[in-house]
Amino acid sequence: MTAAETGTGARVVMLVANGVAGDSRVQKIAWSMAAAGWEVTLLGRAPGAEIVRYRLGAADVTLVPVPRSVSGYERARLRGGRKAVRLRSAYRQARAQLAARDAAAGGHASAALTAALRRWLAAHPGVDRFVARCGRGPLGWAARRTVATTAGVASRYGGWRWFNPWFADLELALAPVVRDLEPDLIHAHDFHMVGIGARLAATLSTPQRHVRWVYDAHEYLRGIEVLSPTDIRARMRRRMLVGVEREYIRRADAVVTVSDGIADRLSADHHLATRPAVILNAPVITAENTRSAARDLREDCGVSEETPLLLYSGGMSPRRGVATAIDALSQLPGVHLALISRDGDPDLPELLLRAADRGVADRLHVVPYVPVDQVVSYISTATIGLVPILHLPNHELSLITKYFEYLHAALPIVTSDVREMARQTRLLAVGEVFRAGDAASLAEAVRQVLADPERYRAVYQGPDDPRAETTWAGQAARLDALYRRILGTQPGPPRAAGGLRLTPAAEAAISEPLARVP
Repeated sequence: MTAAETGTGARVVMLVANGVAGDSRVQKIAWSMAAAGWEVTLLGRAPGAEIVRYRLGAADVTLVPVPRSVSGYERARLRGGRKAVRLRSAYRQARAQLAARDAAAGGHASAALTAALRRWLAAHPGVDRFVARCGRGPLGWAARRTVATTAGVASRYGGWRWFNPWFADLELALAPVVRDLEPDLIHAHDFHMVGIGARLAATLSTPQRHVRWVYDAHEYLRGIEVLSPTDIRARMRRRMLVGVEREYIRRADAVVTVSDGIADRLSADHHLATRPAVILNAPVITAENTRSAARDLREDCGVSEETPLLLYSGGMSPRRGVATAIDALSQLPGVHLALISRDGDPDLPELLLRAADRGVADRLHVVPYVPVDQVVSYISTATIGLVPILHLPNHELSLITKYFEYLHAALPIVTSDVREMARQTRLLAVGEVFRAGDAASLAEAVRQVLADPERYRAVYQGPDDPRAETTWAGQAARLDALYRRILGTQPGPPRAAGGLRLTPAAEAAISEPLARVP
């Protein structure tokens, strides 16, 4: 008997390719759905070779080690030698498992044939060793790569089975854990998990028990940046990622995403029968986090209440435009900039060097993340919230998490002129808009706000306070209703979730930074 049939709350397994810490959307969804009465287990990627388990409110979190059974061999085969020979046996078995699951889930047209071939090679290791020799070393690898590239170009799904062996590693690591959890619903976060979620739901379903699944599109894949028209590798990667989404998105029982703009694009691109539901990246607002955070932003930065303090929170990759904000500091004497950054962000050192080169390092402050349910309180002492992201198709359509956090902290906002956030800022009259990538324009927008900051803050005190409809509670209620609809059942009794934060033991267990996701 399933959990749904007993009335104790259906079992929901959430899949994400990262280490959970720092992914506020994933954390909020797991935390709030568990509080609503669903039996939630969130599966992510462990930073090391050991399984990590902890609680996030009423949700269970399990971080699973991801051995490189497939991607490790693919790299080793280039050099050939003993390492490739040693890894081949595990690779052979892994590929057979994946092909069987692909065929059972109704994969690509030749899935059944591929599965039969992989089974045969697994049963005839001598033949497989001969095949392996033909594909090893620089010449063999180049020949295989040529075949893979040709197959990828010909495939309407972008050849992701050839081009991204890391997808295979993820599926091999997560599949047995998901199977043992016996989910009623799989919530697949982001494009890494769309194919894995679809195949696991299909292969775990029986005539008596259908496993439902939801695809949560965190971004618009067609909008992934390609810096140069001649960057064939980047174009092939984007085509591959769009391909895996295209192959599986129409099989989902429901699709959700982060903004109306992305929902419209996904619906049109993939000819979806139902427009994706929009679950905004709104902040968690509770009685606890509207009182105070455990830390104080100005104290962490060592600046006084009178000092103008700009704030940027989130990833530091070049497309986020943080370099523009650092350059603008040289035109804003006396103004400081706080960067709230995750530990080990690979793009942070270059930004620190840039600040030193511009002579503004003494006015740049880097502080670590705070728990998701304390962000609004923590940032409320800043003077202005910055959204300096650059023009990319994805960015034009997004209303990102930090934007809502700034709103709920009642901060004036200075944003680049990307479409949705510029439109919202002008409509709500909560800030100013500057030309993306233009430090002088950003500095001028900051000066406009600093000339009369109370004019912008007054919007939050009036009858048209823009925060009323953008709390996480409302978004969680929408997702809860979607779960009820596709599962045809009610959750168990609501549970006290506590604050949305990691325990000290959990923070210590996951402190090792993860490598960049492929």
